[in-house]
Amino acid sequence: MPAVASEPEEKKDEKKTEAQQPAEVKDKKICRYIRMDMSSRRKEKVCLTKEGWTDFNQGN
Repeated sequence: MPAVASEPEEKKDEKKTEAQQPAEVKDKKICRYIRMDMSSRRKEKVCLTKEGWTDFNQGN
């Protein structure tokens, strides 16, 4: 039975970690290779934050 009681505590710890994580992930850059125009075979490396990629994919 004590194992069952410890599981919610572990879940609380995970939630705290997840709450802290977005602040760190916000500044983290994600790099991808993309084609600047569809007629080119050449790809360029572009590094943006998660929010930047969301805007990029939406055409903003």
